[in-house]
Amino acid sequence: MSKNVEKKKLCVSSLVLGIVGLVFSFVLPLVSYACAIPGLIIGVKKTEKDYNASAGVVLSIIAISFAFINSVLGVLMTVKMFFKADDKK
Repeated sequence: MSKNVEKKKLCVSSLVLGIVGLVFSFVLPLVSYACAIPGLIIGVKKTEKDYNASAGVVLSIIAISFAFINSVLGVLMTVKMFFKADDKK
């Protein structure tokens, strides 16, 4: 297998991981982290003049951002729920 074909596969995998990370960032942030971080790493290594890798990097960054916001909101809602439960006692 030539290096060009192998590079193309890595670029497409970065794009796919970014898309999967973005889809799961709204529902399951843990899955999003597991997909978007490797997609970001692969994309950054292979960004040289390849649009698939560049798109993968952008999608991975957006997915990580949305997943982080989702995680923080989940923690805040949980903390608020427990403090509200303590106030009623």
